[in-house]
Amino acid sequence: MKGWSKAVGAGLGYFVGGPIGAVLGYMAGHKLAPKLHAQEGHLLIANLLGFTTLFLKGNTAPSSEDSSETVRFISRLFQFDAEDEHMAGELLQRLLEVDLDIHAMARTFKNHSDVNMRNRLLEILATLCLLIEGPLQERQLRLLQRIAEALNFTPAQWQAIKSRYRGTSPQLDPACCYALLELYPEVSEEEIRTAYRRLAKKYHPDHFAHLDQVSQRRHAERMTLINAAYETIRTNKRI
Repeated sequence: MKGWSKAVGAGLGYFVGGPIGAVLGYMAGHKLAPKLHAQEGHLLIANLLGFTTLFLKGNTAPSSEDSSETVRFISRLFQFDAEDEHMAGELLQRLLEVDLDIHAMARTFKNHSDVNMRNRLLEILATLCLLIEGPLQERQLRLLQRIAEALNFTPAQWQAIKSRYRGTSPQLDPACCYALLELYPEVSEEEIRTAYRRLAKKYHPDHFAHLDQVSQRRHAERMTLINAAYETIRTNKRI
């Protein structure tokens, strides 16, 4: 997705503002411009990075691995190359150092997006929460609800999304499923199977038997999410 980083940098500057916004815009090599909203996909990525930091900061056990997995997931989802992925990591780290305002970000995003894009943003955020922290708990749900309300979701719309992602069998967005398997959507059936087997081996319980119970549970939850993603892809592609 060549060129995304320039527009994203401008977008981050647009909704962060101040010196940090200028730094982010400079990092991406793009002059800050209010016309960014014409680049809807770039604005989605910019807000996604911003909102994601709110969950990372609230994690009871934050780690660099959480940030790395977030960047890998977003990179697969939006088909970044290696340079873009590196830039995403840089921007995410910068944003982790900034106090972001949910309502300020939401105001910019909802003014330049339709309901489908806002729904997509919330679904990706919910999937990232599952990836980073496992099954959605009250803290994540409260934050997701705050974002939904700031984006003018109705109570019924929020409940519909909440019901899809809460519990042990979330109904995942198909595009997110490929990213969870660290794949791009254009891959072959054999590549899908290979990726699943690789991740199943990586997260096999035998590899983590020596770890504490919290770590073991987290890896088990990750495998549950990978299984859900794989089954969704299998169903859609009739593998």
